[in-house]
Amino acid sequence: MLRLILSDLVANARIWLGTLLIALATGTVGAVAASDIRTAIEAGGTDALALYAISGVMIAFTTITALIVAGSVAGLTVALQQRAYALWQLVGVRPAYVRIVVTTQLLVVSLIGSVLGCLAALPLLGPLYRFSLAGSPELADLRPVLGAGGAVPVVVFVTLVVTLAGSRSAGRAARTPPIRSLHETDRPDQPMTAGRWVGGLIAVLAVAGIVASLPGTAPDQLSVPLMLIAPLTAGVLAAFAPLYLARLLRGWTALVPDQISSAWYLARSSTAYGVARSTATISPITVAVALAGGLYAANGTASDGGTVTAGSVVLLLGGPLLLALLGATATIFMAGRRRDREFALVVAAGATRAVVLAAAAWEAVIYTVTATILGAVAVGVAALAGGWAADTGTPSFGLAAIGAVAGIGLLLTLVATVLPTAVALRRDLPQTLAAE
Repeated sequence: MLRLILSDLVANARIWLGTLLIALATGTVGAVAASDIRTAIEAGGTDALALYAISGVMIAFTTITALIVAGSVAGLTVALQQRAYALWQLVGVRPAYVRIVVTTQLLVVSLIGSVLGCLAALPLLGPLYRFSLAGSPELADLRPVLGAGGAVPVVVFVTLVVTLAGSRSAGRAARTPPIRSLHETDRPDQPMTAGRWVGGLIAVLAVAGIVASLPGTAPDQLSVPLMLIAPLTAGVLAAFAPLYLARLLRGWTALVPDQISSAWYLARSSTAYGVARSTATISPITVAVALAGGLYAANGTASDGGTVTAGSVVLLLGGPLLLALLGATATIFMAGRRRDREFALVVAAGATRAVVLAAAAWEAVIYTVTATILGAVAVGVAALAGGWAADTGTPSFGLAAIGAVAGIGLLLTLVATVLPTAVALRRDLPQTLAAE
């Protein structure tokens, strides 16, 4: 078993490096949130109360983002290798053994990544606290604390999320007949699993509970629950994505006629059919848009009219936003070999390299626009709920924040799609097509 585990990790290093990177980033972001709790415990008094309030929002944002991003990446890790798992079964490897091997790989990679992430957070905590708390004189002198007591829960959380999400996907891949897996390298009919139903319904109940509690809330306390509605709604949309995402992709992209551009047709067809890859890229950007837009919408809708400082934005959203955008970029990187072969087939069929590069760019546009639509829906739910509960009754939709995050997401996805495609097109076509 050890030989198979290690050889597969090496053979699919591009996929597993993406998983390792996300585990590391999740560990780093989680360590910052855990540090707030440990620092509050050490500080005590009124300082602790202020830090508890901050850390509660941070932990909520981080948990929602980590569940969606790490879960998406783990599921994609398995989806991209289901052909290999089918070949294993054809040479005599039992389905149960396939699941054990994949689960062990996920456990090892996520454990290493989360530990490295906690270590990477240590030199960042001091500068982060100084910048973020500079506007709060009573908290400016605090020294961040992490320690083993804060790091261990983070490592356990990241390892469990990645391993369980990937293990369930591995179980489904192992149960799928090998001939079907070899025939369908990307399954267009992504299923609604029990985990998705449970997670989605829990998120729906959480949103409903927060909205129901809003009437009568003091104006100076209204912004905090409003902040949570948008990312939780994004979680609902991510959980139920198999029910609607393929239709949404086909629906809005159909507004642009295929005859206008062959590159657009290629990109539209690829993103709508490869739902596993599309979902893994779209969901993290959706969360990023919901986080930023939700924060500014909540602050603008609440009747206290307070301003959002740069320090508070960095402290509350910096880590989750970075994780979400990095997750979207990593999923494109992980699927690079599959995309390279697809584009090589297109070139072999007679398309020019310019068309292929344009198709890669259009893919990035489709990912970002779809995610922005979903993120804006999540922010809209928060804004309308706030407008209903606030005395002013005037919702704010955080459009500037939505646009800024969508722009950053588009830039990152363009780099992640176009540059690797340009490099792949320089390679020999038979060599690219033969790679598996």
